Amino acid sequence: MSLTIWCNAKFSDAETRLLTEGTRAHTLVYASNASASVLVAGQADPALVGADIAFGQPDPAQCLALPKLRWVEVTTAGYTRYDTPEFQETFRARGSIFSNVSQVFADPCAQHVLAMMLALGRQLLPSHQDQLGDHSWQYSKRRYDSRLLTGQTVVMLGFGAIGRRLAELLAPFGMTFYALRRQTRSETGVRIVAETELTRVLPLADHIVNILPANPATNGYVNARRLACCRPTAKFYN
Repeated sequence: MSLTIWCNAKFSDAETRLLTEGTRAHTLVYASNASASVLVAGQADPALVGADIAFGQPDPAQCLALPKLRWVEVTTAGYTRYDTPEFQETFRARGSIFSNVSQVFADPCAQHVLAMMLALGRQLLPSHQDQLGDHSWQYSKRRYDSRLLTGQTVVMLGFGAIGRRLAELLAPFGMTFYALRRQTRSETGVRIVAETELTRVLPLADHIVNILPANPATNGYVNARRLACCRPTAKFYN
């Protein structure tokens, strides 16, 4: 069965050829206003009206108004614009699918957190700043202030694709991992905790990594009360 696939993402020539080849058995249509940035909210588009699948950043209100739309695949890991009860309930009621590309961003985000942990622990930022200035070599101070990741404790707020990849990258350091998640099923090498346990594990953390989805329920989640539970030397990554 041939489907109509709508897209408002602007890709490179090579990526566009891959998309065209992969959807050859179907009809691929592009929005009049396409964007190369996945952070740009899409506008309502006439071409979406006849589509079965939307790929990119479609307008949430238009998606709700089109019962023919079977599947929305966004080009981001985050999905704040679509994370509303109205959107979720409407899609669930009509059997439509909503998905994101968290796996695509798992490595970049996890590697960035790892890079910052190492940079902070090994005093790379002040060392680099010295080289941009007077080229001094603060050997004793940098050595005294440096720390090892080995054996430290990480508390992750949220545990999806990014959190899993981060745990994999940090595993060789022999760290202890706690992860807050609504579904408290077990995970290999990671201690899953419920929200009621969070104030117990925060004081154990050398590193707190916030990878919760942005929505009204998580806005302000890391507040003064929770920060007060953390040790003064803990590092926070948002």
